[in-house]
Amino acid sequence: MDEGPVERETVVVNSGSRGGGGAIVAIVVVLVLAVLAFLFFGGYLGRTGDKGVNVNVDLPQVNLPPIHIDNPAPPQQQPAQQPATNQSGK
Repeated sequence: MDEGPVERETVVVNSGSRGGGGAIVAIVVVLVLAVLAFLFFGGYLGRTGDKGVNVNVDLPQVNLPPIHIDNPAPPQQQPAQQPATNQSGK
């Protein structure tokens, strides 16, 4: 059994380090937790809606005259036309 030349060969390179993807994810998670803790303990997330804020807005009075529109009656439908006949007389 004679084997021919190898077209493709899988090469696994093991350099010993796994990269910094896990460290980046950990830093992002810590930052998000820090921001949420700041908002929660600072009182920004636990506020109730009633803090004695009262807003009165006076709107202008708008008076419009009554509007009456007379639309014309729709046109009467024409009776159905007869189908066209052969004009050559044959």
